[in-house]
Amino acid sequence: MKREITEANLIEFLKTILEIEGEITLTEFKRRVPLAFDLSDYDLSPSTTRPGEAMYEQRCRNLNCHRNFPKNLISYENCVFKSR
Repeated sequence: MKREITEANLIEFLKTILEIEGEITLTEFKRRVPLAFDLSDYDLSPSTTRPGEAMYEQRCRNLNCHRNFPKNLISYENCVFKSR
């Protein structure tokens, strides 16, 4: 059984991207997640609070809302994650 993707999984993926590329838009990050992870049916299900988004997309967006990423390594401004 597939496990749901977590914010911690997404943060590690984001850190890897930023180490190589330096920055990534939220839109591009959301596009890459299903290419990098074997998402569960729940991850792909529609968000109950954000119409038009899948649950994994909501979790991507939550990275900014919850600010759980390491602020000494990552900044977020104008829908762009950047390496510090």
